[in-house]
Amino acid sequence: MRIPIKKGLLPVLGAALMMLSCAREARDGAVGYLAVNVGTDDPEIIVKSGEAPSADMTFSLSIVGEDGVHSYTVDDYRTLADNPLPVAAGRYTITAVSGQESTASWGSPRYSGSTSVMVKPEQVNTATITCSLTNTMVTVEFEDPIPEFFNDYRVTIDNGNGEALVFASTSSTIGNTAYFAVTGTLNYELNMVNADGVTYHNGPHAVTGVKANQHYHFKFSLTDDAPTSGGFTLTIIVDETTVYSEYKLKMDFGSDGKPITTADFPLTNELTILEGNTDSRKISFEASRGIASLVIQHASAGLTAAGLPQWTDLVTAQDLTDIQSAGVVCSKVTFGSTDVVTVDLTAFISSLPVGKYTFSTTLIDTRNAYNQVNYNLSIIPPVEARSVSAEAWAKFAILSGEWYTDGRPEGLRIQYRKASETSWTDADGLISYNDATRKITAEVHSLDASTAYVFRTVSAADLAGGKDLPEISFTTEGTPTVPNLSFDSWYQSGKAWYPNASSSEKVWDTANPGTASFSVVPTTPETSDVVSGKAARLESSYAVIKFAAGNIYLGEFVGLSGMGAALKWGYRFTGRPIALRGWYKYMPVTIDYAEAPYTSLKGQMDYCSIRVFLTDWSSQFDINTSTATFLQDDDPSIIATASLYSNVTNGNYVRFTMPIEYHDTDRNPTFIEIIGAASRYGDYFTGGKGSVLLLDEFELVYDPAELTEEERELVGYRK
Repeated sequence: MRIPIKKGLLPVLGAALMMLSCAREARDGAVGYLAVNVGTDDPEIIVKSGEAPSADMTFSLSIVGEDGVHSYTVDDYRTLADNPLPVAAGRYTITAVSGQESTASWGSPRYSGSTSVMVKPEQVNTATITCSLTNTMVTVEFEDPIPEFFNDYRVTIDNGNGEALVFASTSSTIGNTAYFAVTGTLNYELNMVNADGVTYHNGPHAVTGVKANQHYHFKFSLTDDAPTSGGFTLTIIVDETTVYSEYKLKMDFGSDGKPITTADFPLTNELTILEGNTDSRKISFEASRGIASLVIQHASAGLTAAGLPQWTDLVTAQDLTDIQSAGVVCSKVTFGSTDVVTVDLTAFISSLPVGKYTFSTTLIDTRNAYNQVNYNLSIIPPVEARSVSAEAWAKFAILSGEWYTDGRPEGLRIQYRKASETSWTDADGLISYNDATRKITAEVHSLDASTAYVFRTVSAADLAGGKDLPEISFTTEGTPTVPNLSFDSWYQSGKAWYPNASSSEKVWDTANPGTASFSVVPTTPETSDVVSGKAARLESSYAVIKFAAGNIYLGEFVGLSGMGAALKWGYRFTGRPIALRGWYKYMPVTIDYAEAPYTSLKGQMDYCSIRVFLTDWSSQFDINTSTATFLQDDDPSIIATASLYSNVTNGNYVRFTMPIEYHDTDRNPTFIEIIGAASRYGDYFTGGKGSVLLLDEFELVYDPAELTEEERELVGYRK
């Protein structure tokens, strides 16, 4: 019989309320004084529903007026004893709290209580708050002679919210007190290992109806009434406030008769099997005292993909269709059966693709002794090496393979060919090996774009043996370009020049449509100072009311907007170039026009800029220089970027290569943007009037063979 719940009294005599915020007087100016007693109502009763709060506990107070105007807080109610403060007259709800909320913790109870009080003016008003445990208290006890017979004994307890606490002999936590947030359930699982190394496992089990302010005491004891030598009856007592539960579990820790698992293949740490091998793979289970549970389980994504259920108990399962459909030959097992049970995994294992897989079997008998075996399978191809993956770009590919021998096999290499051809080419140059992971990687350059290829990973022994060598196919991407990258095509409409072949082709644009009406044309074709054909001449100017940088960009000039212009950026494009190459010649002057935030640049030498963006926009990007609406460098739509800023003044054309740095190689572009400007900060109406930038013969680079190793690293295509 259990003692009814009562709480012990923890008085705080004459504790007047101290407010951390200034007291607000009632409308008539009347104030009262509030004394608070925090504790429980009977100190003599043995508490079965948690613990009585100790005298040194810190209780915080929250005092909220019904008028919704007056409220006060106190971090520690004990500070009120010597420092009473007035409280505006009225009715209040007072809440006292000690401790923090947590899912599960050692020795950290949380108490809370509240009451309502009417504070009358010009007198001391007393409020008493009875606080109780808001979480559930749990203790564990293992009685003698368990410590004598067992080297390791532990119980794991949780409340179903994912955080468990382990009361274990090996970590000296059995005597600790735990507190769990109330979920209505406590789950417990018992594990014990005797002096002979025999393991006992029971659970998990659930205790339901769990409430706040309850103390659950899990008591584990042994009695000597088992029917066989070395055996015990384990009694589990769950000591609850209102419920007394007792569980008796028969078990035998003798070395004879324990469950046995055998197989017709080696039960080693890792079993290496050739892909498709059909050798017999059968596991047998035997329990002389009867089978209570026989579980096949795993947490392997590969086994799930192969159709194997994550958990199947051949004793309790209602239907074995799923596991049988995966190729496992098994039958339902009757509880208490002493017959040898065989599970045939031959067909299932022979169907597994190359990879590593882990699963386990757990056999438990009717005395709760159990035998668990873990199986680690490594399915390998019938060759020393094989291909794994290909990451194809336009003019190159990164090809990966792996090997299965203990050391790197002799003559290991990657070979590739066009799908339309028969002769193989050895990948050379950029080859890397990772002996720890047994991986080989080859970076193959100067491939043909939009072409189907095949590659394989081979060793000397595989080639000599005439084995069927696995191959992987891949197709390179295309090499799209942008019209008029040479800047040879121009047409004129009125005073404005356009860097396109005709008015029907809208690829490039400039600020010319907005400034031509002021007789200012910053961007024009250059016919004499060129690398080849024509060039683009960008000159920064002042267009009556605003500074106008000479510029050129992919997109369209929409129109004037306020003191600036509205533009649409971008040209539809699906390629993945790795660099922009071309020529530029720059003749800067000192910055003489500057606006915020670049006013400090006035008087310094101007800079030109050339930039590239690859994005996954669904449509062109709207720019507005009047409202400072620009594409930001950290915009999530940007896949790759390249930038060049220069104030070189040597009077000659400079050959440049700008590696395009990929921030994301898993997304493909939908737009490209290329911008050139004679003044870097021209978008902000800042630059030098008269700075001139010549651009000529741009081209997009797709082949890493045309870049230096440093430039390849900047591109970032190597994962």
